[in-house]
Amino acid sequence: IGASKILALSFYPMKHYPNERIVVVPPLLRPEVMELKPTKGDYILGYMLNQGYEDEVREWHNKHPEVKLHFFWDKKDAPKTLVVDDTFTLHRIDDDLFLKYMADCQGYITTAGFESVCEAFYSNKPVMMIPAHIEQEINAADAASIEGGIIGDRFDLSKLFEYMKEERTFSEKEFQEWVRSAESAFIEQLTSLVES
Repeated sequence: IGASKILALSFYPMKHYPNERIVVVPPLLRPEVMELKPTKGDYILGYMLNQGYEDEVREWHNKHPEVKLHFFWDKKDAPKTLVVDDTFTLHRIDDDLFLKYMADCQGYITTAGFESVCEAFYSNKPVMMIPAHIEQEINAADAASIEGGIIGDRFDLSKLFEYMKEERTFSEKEFQEWVRSAESAFIEQLTSLVES
């Protein structure tokens, strides 16, 4: 209310809506993301927020114990690192450690938070999104519309593996270029407010 301009973060360039004071701008990613040197490791990275998801992941892991998993969660009373077994480790949320695992994962499964999906796109990682609320449903639908990932209704990693076998048409180079234009886009929008 009362804003001169609303800057809307987007996965991709879109037209502006001047009558509504809406300007579409690139995602704001941490500089550390842009410094990553991604490789294709031998594990799946995940991010989950509640106990129900943990149960789903453990259930899948019990059927596929050979698959290496590194999941981040927000369980406050959990140890910093919980080694479930030789191939499944749970990590308490840690931004720096998360990026290290993002750089080297095969694929990423998440509840569809905008920032981590952008980090995966920037690192050219296949993504499966399981939205937990309306904002994440919108993020997931938008990300899937540009074929950056797929949407699921549970943490069924088999669907992610199926998706990883498909040929992806998503262009990480276009996405990276869009993200790298963020600084100039924001400066342009803020400067235009000062000049008017």
